[in-house]
Amino acid sequence: MRNLRNLTWKLNWYRQSELEGALLLGKMLRHVREPELMSRLTKHCADEARHAWVWERTRITLGLPAVQIQRSYQSFYTAETRPPASLPEVLGLTHIFEQRVHRQFTEELEQPDLPAPLRRTLIILLRDEQGHLDWVARWLSTHPDGGRALQRYRVIDERVYQQLLPYKERIWDICGLGEEIDACVSQ
Repeated sequence: MRNLRNLTWKLNWYRQSELEGALLLGKMLRHVREPELMSRLTKHCADEARHAWVWERTRITLGLPAVQIQRSYQSFYTAETRPPASLPEVLGLTHIFEQRVHRQFTEELEQPDLPAPLRRTLIILLRDEQGHLDWVARWLSTHPDGGRALQRYRVIDERVYQQLLPYKERIWDICGLGEEIDACVSQ
């Protein structure tokens, strides 16, 4: 890997984003009564928490330092709009975000100088994400607000992606990621 500083920040950011995804999905379980959906959300939540540990283990294996991350990737979605307020919105955000993750991880796998532990992690997580994409897409396709949620978050995702793209090789410069978010308000 050419840029160890960026890799350090990236793996720490990925860990934080997985944790926040797990927390969001876990909170949604309070509002679910359907047993099949409870089961899927519980598994998905557990997978996201496990993914955070996989990122942490990869960081440790690579000998990279821990960085305290203040913002998840998903926090940039809620900076663009209000936080998701319903299960279709949470799953719409989750689906669009995981599509973005799938594209990003697939792109990273194409890098020839990728360290072997990172390559293994990406392969594991891509497999899990495909399962998440499948069940969430099926659920959203049966819900009356599913299409609207997907469209809303598709637009937001593109704005967030364009906003963060210039920082791809210098993640530490993303405003609010490593310092107090309030420091970014005036920018």
